[in-house]
Amino acid sequence: MTTPSPLSPEVWERTPAEAQAYIRALEARVAALEATVQRLLERLRMDSQNSSQPPSSDPPTTRRPRQRRTPSGRKPGGQPGHQGQTRTLVPQEDVATVLPVKPTHCARCQHPLYGEDGQPQRHQVIDLPPVRPVVTA
Repeated sequence: MTTPSPLSPEVWERTPAEAQAYIRALEARVAALEATVQRLLERLRMDSQNSSQPPSSDPPTTRRPRQRRTPSGRKPGGQPGHQGQTRTLVPQEDVATVLPVKPTHCARCQHPLYGEDGQPQRHQVIDLPPVRPVVTA
């Protein structure tokens, strides 16, 4: 891309040959720098949407917010009527240690509790033994 010279042909003819050569060298250098700037501007405009770059290389300013789904109106978690999935309890005869935990007073009214619960709630915790590595020499 050549730009018209701001100097008239008469002024250009009066300019010394060394100055003309220097001006031509500067014009060539300006053209090369303009091409470099244009190439860099094109690279700046590239992101993962319009090139083969991965999304992780996008600058933070080009990231678009995720589009959320429209809310369904239901609460998160299991819905009414859904059958729960829990682990089956190990029979009490096969349990190694039983730790009975009984409250001494009511959590709501703070009155002392007496007697036994006919159907106590059971909760099981399974502990894995420590792993010992096998070293072979």
